[in-house]
Amino acid sequence: TIIADVTSTPRFVFQQAGIDTSTSQVNVDGIVITGAALDKSFADLHIADGSTVGLNAIVKADGAGI
Repeated sequence: TIIADVTSTPRFVFQQAGIDTSTSQVNVDGIVITGAALDKSFADLHIADGSTVGLNAIVKADGAGI
């Protein structure tokens, strides 16, 4: 769990957690955000102060047979 201020950006939170998003699809509570939106504050993304949200970086890779 990471607690972030509404003035933080998704990119900053991922960087603080050591997560590379360069090959990931990023979403906030299931809503995909891309490009410049990664550098918008959570407030600019309409996330209210005190909210709890899921911030995910999903890497889609080719399936590998076992």
